[in-house]
Amino acid sequence: MTSTPHKYEKTRVRIEARAAVCRSALALALVFLGSGCQQLFAQKAAVPPSRKLPAAEKVVDNYLKAIGGKKRVAMIRDAAYDWTIDLNRQTMGKARTQTKTPGSMRTEMTFGNGQIISAANASSAWVYGLDGVLRTLTGPEAAAARLQALLEASHLVDYKKLNVLARVVSVSDLDAAPAYVVDFSTRNGARMRYWFSLSNKLLVKIEDDARKTTTRFSDYRADGTATALLEPHRVGFSTGLNTGGAGELTFLLQQVSYNAGLADSAFDPPQATEALDVPALLREVGRNQDEVEKRVTEYAFMQKETDREISDKGEVRKETVKVSEVFPVAHREPIMKLISENGVALSTERAAKEEKRVQEEFLKAERDQGKNEEKAERRRAEREKKGQDDDPELSQFLKACEFVSPRRELFRDRNAIVFDFRPRPGFKAGNRQESLISKLVGVVWIDPVDKQIMRLEAKLAEGFKMAGGLLLSLRPGAGFVMEQTRMVEGVWLPRLAQINLSVTVLLFGGGDFNKTIEWSDYKHFKGDVGDYKLDAPKATDVPNKKP
Repeated sequence: MTSTPHKYEKTRVRIEARAAVCRSALALALVFLGSGCQQLFAQKAAVPPSRKLPAAEKVVDNYLKAIGGKKRVAMIRDAAYDWTIDLNRQTMGKARTQTKTPGSMRTEMTFGNGQIISAANASSAWVYGLDGVLRTLTGPEAAAARLQALLEASHLVDYKKLNVLARVVSVSDLDAAPAYVVDFSTRNGARMRYWFSLSNKLLVKIEDDARKTTTRFSDYRADGTATALLEPHRVGFSTGLNTGGAGELTFLLQQVSYNAGLADSAFDPPQATEALDVPALLREVGRNQDEVEKRVTEYAFMQKETDREISDKGEVRKETVKVSEVFPVAHREPIMKLISENGVALSTERAAKEEKRVQEEFLKAERDQGKNEEKAERRRAEREKKGQDDDPELSQFLKACEFVSPRRELFRDRNAIVFDFRPRPGFKAGNRQESLISKLVGVVWIDPVDKQIMRLEAKLAEGFKMAGGLLLSLRPGAGFVMEQTRMVEGVWLPRLAQINLSVTVLLFGGGDFNKTIEWSDYKHFKGDVGDYKLDAPKATDVPNKKP
């Protein structure tokens, strides 16, 4: 197939754990072109009662047979596609799409007024637009771009091993011909829908809801060589509700090459022209963090915690939402007061019990205040004795990871230094923690003035096991996202954390877990345990996302 184209134990003792692409349809095209992956403006056609939907695996297997056979497709490690771009039957540019297993993709489109480049790899997804602005994608856009790269680079072979979920959701008429609609998704919420023709089994359309694009495939042909697969030589790309006709870009395939040995660096973002010392910057951030964590205990805030159970088909089976008021206390875990569950405020009786429990927690914190301070002081003394200038976790991170493409961008209207990280080649872990860190990939946004992390995304590039999987096993893709926000007085405080895990514990079971925590409505108070005299908060299910 071708496609055109994250302590609050130290903040919960450290919180466990413009340009729009371009303002033209052309700019949007880039991000997705590489994929033929497009969205779901969900026209769910009614499924005739007599037609039983097949398993997604069956539909994909039939597709792989149709384009040349699974074994031949699985031999493709990388691929490059060259296209001409037409608009209303007039040639207006050229495009090149490159993919590499397991999940990297890059698209370049060249026009008379400049070039648009987009790419996604295991660490990040990014776009360089006609306006000359580089943007590292976040949220649904980034998730969709990485899902697209997984599907495109693998040609759908063994997508389950890539932790992609799939299900056939309907049969839909497309240009008067029926097609199975297959929903591909990941546990972090990315989703794309593929249409496979019932008659010839080929991929005929992709919809990408996050980026509001639709791609249509036709004119499947092979180039006659022994390794050639059936590839669509005509790809129509449209945005929004435009599904064809005027304004649709048409990509005409000119040449395909397989297994040319593309380098991983081909999919990295362009780095800043000036030298940026990422390890030195991270050490400054680490030194800064201790002082910030002291300030965190001066604020009470609201916390909204959403837990979701996800099925093996990517469907949300259960969702639980709790809203609490949180009172950080120095040198121990914070005290939390439950306000509502699933949109319903606590009953009068339950609220009274909760208030009593909270008061008892504050009394206990007051009694143990001296003891907790002594423990914290001992920990600091031990670090100084060992000569640990860096936080132990930071030291391990610096050893285990390399930092790729440091660059300057805007993030939430503030200047940011952004860089990808991935395992350092040849690194050998000395302990379990280093082993876990050495499997992480991700991207970091840092405020270069305040030396604070603005956003962090990290995930496991490969599985992690304890005791050979007997105790615990984490699947690849398990990861987290966290964000901090700047208060008017200059203090940086937590705003968001998202955690996605697919885990097995003690061989007895496990499952897929998705948790989102949002913090908001920060209120300054001194932070001593005797200062619990805040007004009762109003019950709410949706704290402000931007305090």
